[in-house]
Amino acid sequence: MNAADRESPFRRIARKVNPAATLLRTWQLEGGVSAQVTAIEIGLPGGGTEKLVIREYSDIHIRADPNSAGHEFKLLEMARAAGVPAPRPCLVDASGQILPRAYLVIALVEGEPVLDPPADVTGVAQALAAVLARIHGIPPGAAPFLRNMYEVFSRRLAQAPATFDETLNEREIRAALAQAWPPAPRNAPVLLHGDFWPGNTLWHQGRLTAVIDWEDAGFGDPLADLANGRLEITMALGEETTREFTRHYRALMPSLDYTNLPQWDLCASLRLVGQMSSWGLAPARLKQLQDGHRAFTRQALDALAG
Repeated sequence: MNAADRESPFRRIARKVNPAATLLRTWQLEGGVSAQVTAIEIGLPGGGTEKLVIREYSDIHIRADPNSAGHEFKLLEMARAAGVPAPRPCLVDASGQILPRAYLVIALVEGEPVLDPPADVTGVAQALAAVLARIHGIPPGAAPFLRNMYEVFSRRLAQAPATFDETLNEREIRAALAQAWPPAPRNAPVLLHGDFWPGNTLWHQGRLTAVIDWEDAGFGDPLADLANGRLEITMALGEETTREFTRHYRALMPSLDYTNLPQWDLCASLRLVGQMSSWGLAPARLKQLQDGHRAFTRQALDALAG
């Protein structure tokens, strides 16, 4: 369905956000598998304008969490209250009266993700580490709907596929984790973003302006988020950025026990096996990510064998 076909519901959403608003334009944004994402620009009384983002959650995501939109609205409120740069939530609607599926309206934040090795490795690494540490300062008790990330990874480890992804050493990852699971709890549970990586951050004029896409949030050991960030940064931005990111995070969070980081690194590796080939990437980009994944996994396996 193109933007013209959907103009009427988006006009209704604009008025729901601000009864005096007028819809000026709509355009599609890349939203991933969890949501269909549309941007709208609305005219405000007095001549001003505002850009908003409408996230319509997929049927698969709603089946997993029937109140996905409401939960993400709450998480964004919590993040912003803690000083985490995150989009401002404006509206949540699961009534089905305007759009058939639940949707969330947030303010559009200007910026682009950093998906290639940056010129300022230290600056990018410091900003990523600082915002992750701030997220991990949020107690999870205010969001009782959060998933227990330890249970999520335990189920993933127990559900072995019929065929292993040998391009990413899945058999070896699973064998190593089977010997080292469950890790002894060493850190108090915190709010976890659940999918922390450079592609879920926005940057404008060299500054990190927002952490986005909170639908995979949970609670648990902060090392789970740290490990996912380490893997994804290695694949996208290179090992040097990962070293700087890890060093700065550890400096900001000196009270954490990092003994179980190799186990959580391998959990992060397992999360992506069997997926990359379906992302529709150019061969060179796919090879870059796979090479980074294999290098990261080998370091985690070596550290665990110790």
